[in-house]
Amino acid sequence: MSTVIHLDRVSKRYRAGRSRTFTEMMTSNIGRLAGRRDDDQVFSLTLGARSATIWAVRDLDFEVPRGAGLGVIGPNGAGKTTLLKLISRVTWPTSGRVRVAGRVVSLIELGAGFHPELTGRENVYLGAGLFGLTRREIAAKFDAIVAFAGVERMIDAPMKRYSSGLYARLGFSVAVHSDPDIVLVDEVLAVGDAAFRRRAMDALRGFIDGGRTVLFISHDMWNVRRLCDRILWMDEGRVRAYGPSAEIAERYMSEVNLEALANERAALQSHRRGTGEIRFTAVRLFDAAGRAVQSIAAGGALTIAAEYAASQPVRAPLFQVSIVDVDTGFVVSTASSDPSAAPVVDGAGSVRVTFPALPLKPRHYVLRLAVFDRRRTVEYDYVSAGPRFVVTGGAGASDAGDEEDGFVSLPYEFDVCAVSRAI
Repeated sequence: MSTVIHLDRVSKRYRAGRSRTFTEMMTSNIGRLAGRRDDDQVFSLTLGARSATIWAVRDLDFEVPRGAGLGVIGPNGAGKTTLLKLISRVTWPTSGRVRVAGRVVSLIELGAGFHPELTGRENVYLGAGLFGLTRREIAAKFDAIVAFAGVERMIDAPMKRYSSGLYARLGFSVAVHSDPDIVLVDEVLAVGDAAFRRRAMDALRGFIDGGRTVLFISHDMWNVRRLCDRILWMDEGRVRAYGPSAEIAERYMSEVNLEALANERAALQSHRRGTGEIRFTAVRLFDAAGRAVQSIAAGGALTIAAEYAASQPVRAPLFQVSIVDVDTGFVVSTASSDPSAAPVVDGAGSVRVTFPALPLKPRHYVLRLAVFDRRRTVEYDYVSAGPRFVVTGGAGASDAGDEEDGFVSLPYEFDVCAVSRAI
């Protein structure tokens, strides 16, 4: 398989800026005369020595084969956008070499080059022309571009009247219809409605299936794992890991989730509503051995123990605990109490919910807790973002990249019967 992108020990350095005041400039000049390296530092009487260099990326060395879907992940400031700018020739490396084989379309800022005073029709010709299409080629693809973006009714209106979603949709449509060999995508699918995001993901998947290459930056691990077969994990401008999507995604999410749990405030967060006659006061998670936990192995037992306080007698309340997938917001399971189990509650009390074998896939989950009256017409307390926990890979756990096929791993038997026929 041929290589279409090759980065050979690539680094990119930016200057942080020079001293602005006359005093600071004089101090820097004096420091330079005294032998200090002024190209690496600036000196201030009030702030002292400050670094004048920012390394956006350092020593990047990897290859991307033709027809690959490469997800680029990492925290903000890790150098992901700088990487795409280097590949698309928006900027040049300070050192090293970037080799790219093929026509590149960069979707870093959708609609760049559009003019708000021009109509959508005029901007299609303008934007596609900037991507290298001739007027005849644009005319042949015009209807497909407009239909994909879903802007038929607005195509002859000035683009200053478009919403940000319509603006981005038309920009994406123009870009993907420009016949690229390599597509660079930087968080652009956060705009637009769900139907358009599905079309956009299908279009990118079609590029990969057709032998083209897609580099996809996103904090949405669901879409990264759904689209990409390999992942590049960047951290502080360097390559932290590079490999198969399922393996790298699980390592990344485990680290991010455990870090989030370590920094999370204890007890309940402030995402709550309700009339207040009953309030949850604390929630704790335990494993099968009764130990307090923030992570469990796939298929392990989980007990949720919640304490509450009722400010007045409440008849037959209904307690409810839901497990919600953090990445998608989908409710994967809900447990509800029997209102007849507690005819009246008053003062302090507790509830416990035990899942003897939780069949969830390795992901990050958050608890949602609620207390209603028995007819669900009154909401006493509703905590939309309670404690979080992580399910880690365990024996028999499914691959971390299979979330599009479900959220739980249920036991099953699969038989295939083949009938032989004489030819």
